Amino acid sequence: MATRFASITLSKYGVLIAVQLVVNVSLALWLYNEYLHNPFMQDYLSKAWSAIWLDVTVGTFAIVVVALYLAYRRELPPFTSREKRSGKMSLAVAASASLETIDACPYCDLPLKTVSAGRLQCRNCRRYFKSSLPKVEAIA
Repeated sequence: MATRFASITLSKYGVLIAVQLVVNVSLALWLYNEYLHNPFMQDYLSKAWSAIWLDVTVGTFAIVVVALYLAYRRELPPFTSREKRSGKMSLAVAASASLETIDACPYCDLPLKTVSAGRLQCRNCRRYFKSSLPKVEAIA
């Protein structure tokens, strides 16, 4: 009896990626084996690495900094970005900077539910928000 996995589907790109992975691993193993048994290659790589280690380190650091910056920018709410957004929450934030006007999630523009006094939660993305509206009883 054959076992079928519903989550695994084969496509021409999946086969191509698997073949490419096998080729890359084979070439990497061949290169490592060549490095182990070739003293000229060992000498060349030791000299080359001593000349470029600073460049590689600085480049890696720059890539990490850019990746962290992009990840940080992704987490900002839509009304803090420079581009113009449409929607009723953007208009409410533009009209007033206070939190009294918040009645919809700034991330997905859906109505917020009252969790407790002064705390609201989005029904979709489950983020919490504070409100300075008068305190009301929590709705179950």
